[in-house]
Amino acid sequence: MDTITRDFISDNFIATELQTNTTFTKSDLIDKINLWKYILRYKCKAKATESIVIGNQILDINYLAIVYAAAELSLKIVIIDYIRSDKFKNLNFVDPKTRVLSPIDIFLHDFPTEFLEKYANDFAKFNFFTKCSHRTYSIKEDIDFSINEEDFKEAINIFPQPDDIIIRSTSSGTTSTPKVIEHTHKFIHAVSQRNAKMYKGTAVHVKNLNHGASAAVTLFPVISNDSVKQHLIYAVDEDAPLTDFVKSMLPYREDAEFIFFPYPYLVDKFIEASKEANTTWPNLSLVTLSYMLESSKIAVRDELFKGVISIFGSTETIGPVVINIIDKTTWDKDPRYFNKVDDFYGIKLYENGKIGITPPVYNRETITNDYFKLEGEYYIHQGRSDLVRINGETIDVGTINTLNREHPKTYIVIDTLNHCLYLACWEDTLDEEINAVRQKIKLNFKRVKITKISKLEKQNFYYGIKIDNELLREYFRNHID
Repeated sequence: MDTITRDFISDNFIATELQTNTTFTKSDLIDKINLWKYILRYKCKAKATESIVIGNQILDINYLAIVYAAAELSLKIVIIDYIRSDKFKNLNFVDPKTRVLSPIDIFLHDFPTEFLEKYANDFAKFNFFTKCSHRTYSIKEDIDFSINEEDFKEAINIFPQPDDIIIRSTSSGTTSTPKVIEHTHKFIHAVSQRNAKMYKGTAVHVKNLNHGASAAVTLFPVISNDSVKQHLIYAVDEDAPLTDFVKSMLPYREDAEFIFFPYPYLVDKFIEASKEANTTWPNLSLVTLSYMLESSKIAVRDELFKGVISIFGSTETIGPVVINIIDKTTWDKDPRYFNKVDDFYGIKLYENGKIGITPPVYNRETITNDYFKLEGEYYIHQGRSDLVRINGETIDVGTINTLNREHPKTYIVIDTLNHCLYLACWEDTLDEEINAVRQKIKLNFKRVKITKISKLEKQNFYYGIKIDNELLREYFRNHID
C-alpha cells in the first residue's frame, strides 16, 4: 500500500550512530519499531488520529523507530517549532504556530523529569511543550518497558490506511495567523518515492529528521532508497560549534555524498569547523531548504565540498518544486535561478508571475505567494509579493523582503494588528545600519513607521529554515516595550 511503514525502508538500509559508533540494520530497526508501537499503543495510550510531538534530543535508532511506529499507528506527527530556544522563559507565552497546533495529544522526550523540575529555566522548552500537551512522557523514566505478549502482538499488527494523516504542520504565517496543513500517507509516500531519485551513496543526517519538509525531502526518501548504501547519524547541537561532528566525520571524508542541514546557520558552522580541521569533502553535496548562502558558494568554489542543492517548495507541496544545484564549474550561479525537477507537480506559471502547483494524489492547485520569471530553462525567483494594508497604506511584502536581503544584520517584520513595523537587530548592528534601514522605510512608505527596535538572537527565531515572522511579531508585542 501507499503508506509510510517498514515496507518503505530499503532492504539495504544500514546506519551508524557516529557518537556511539553503533551500527544497525533494517532488521534491528524493525525490532525497535515493533517495541515502540507497543509502547505508544499500550504505555502511552495512543489512539489512531491522535497527534504526537517526538521531542527526543538524541538522534539514534530509537528516534527513527518512534517516527515509523507513530506512522504505522496512524498518529499525526506534529511538525512544530521544536528548536524553540530555552531562552524563552515565559511559559505563558505560546507562539502562534504552536497555538494553532495545540493541544497536542502526546509529547515524548528523552530527558529525566527531575531535570525538568529542578532546572526549569534550563529546560523551558520541554516544560513549554508539556504545558501544550495532554500527555507527556520521558522515555528515560516514565515508560515501563515490560511487555505483555498478547498486547504486543496486537500492537505490531496495526497499520495505517493511505488516506490517514501522517503529518500535521502549519503554513508560514508570513503576513497572518498560520493555518494548519495536514498530509496523508499516500501523498507523503508519493512525494518520497519521487524525491528518492535525488540520492545515492552515503547520506548524513544531523537533526530534526521529522521536520515537515525534511521528512518528505530527505528522511523517508533516503531511507527507502536502495542506492543509498550507508546512513551516518549525528545529533548536532545548534548552539555549539560543529567541531566534534566534523571530527567524527573524518573517517568518512571520501564516502559522504549528501548531508542535510535544515537550518542555514548550520551550513556556516559546518564550513567553519571544516576549515578549522583543515579538511575537505570531495564528494559531499549540502542539501538545504533555503537560498544558497554566499559562504557556501565560496566554499564550493574553493573545493571545501562538492556542491550545494537548494530546494524550493512549501508546506503545502513538500518540495522540491524547483531546484538550484551548483558545483565548482557553476559556483557563481545566481541563487534565484531554479530549474524544474520534473512534471510531478504540474507547474503552471501565470502571467502575473505566480506559480500554480497541482500535486498528485490531492489533484488540487495551490497558488504560491512567490513570484517567478521564466527565462529559457530557468525559473527565476522574484521574491514574495503579499499585499497588506497599514494605516490605509498598501505595503508590498516583497519590498520588505528586499530590504531584509539588503540588510542581513537587521530584520523588518510587519504587524497589521498594531499597524506598524518592528526592527530586529542581529549581531552587533551599528547605529548607521539601523538608521539606513529606517531611512529606506521613510523613502518607500508614507504612513508606515518602525515603532519598536530590539537586539535579538537570530537563531532563536527560526521556524525550520526561515525566520518565523509570526513568532517575531508576538515577541515584540509581548516582550519589547
